[in-house]
Amino acid sequence: MAKTNKKQEYTTEKVLDSLNETAYKAENFFEKYSKIIIGVLGALTIIAIGYFIYLKTVLEPKSEKAFIEMAQADEYFKQDSVLLALKGSPGSFQGYEQIVDNYGGTKGGNIARYKAGVAYYRLGDYASAVASLEKFSTDDEILNAQKNGMIGNALVESGKLNEALPYYVKAAEGTNVEVIETMYYTKAGKLAIQLGQDADALKYFQVLANKYPNAGNGEVDKFVERLNYATGGNGK
Repeated sequence: MAKTNKKQEYTTEKVLDSLNETAYKAENFFEKYSKIIIGVLGALTIIAIGYFIYLKTVLEPKSEKAFIEMAQADEYFKQDSVLLALKGSPGSFQGYEQIVDNYGGTKGGNIARYKAGVAYYRLGDYASAVASLEKFSTDDEILNAQKNGMIGNALVESGKLNEALPYYVKAAEGTNVEVIETMYYTKAGKLAIQLGQDADALKYFQVLANKYPNAGNGEVDKFVERLNYATGGNGK
């Protein structure tokens, strides 16, 4: 019993010695490199403060200017003067293109990029529409779905059907809004049929049939029935 106690005491002492040694090394390390550590922490603090100041004094006011400039372009867009909304009027107001160029790194500039993409699409410049919409980013799931759906539309109009299909699927999968899901899964399904991809088409229509039984006023069920037959009854 005495031997066991001595062994335990010895083990405890070893652990304590090890901890003390580790603490000693850490203390020495901090003393040795304290100036560097403090300098790095100070630099990080300065960067954080600098970014906050930049955000409040530069980016946010710049973004506000972008939205103010955009108001006039939006009015022309509503009046179907799409080209004028996109290009602006020199000396009068900036169009979406100029706002993207001048305020591209702000929220306002980002929204202008989306609107420019829509304008390009309306004007039949599908390559520019895709390029502009691809650069637009948002955390809003509905807006993101619309972005992907419009890219899909532009690619279809350009004859790039295989490239368009994944965008329709992304648009449908990106939201739980029934109208949007139904629209883009239906587009994906019809396009997949056109591309000879019946199994994929069945999958898209089956998702709708399972999730929204009345989707498409019965059209979805007809596609499911037809595609089940075409694929040998592989639907679930």
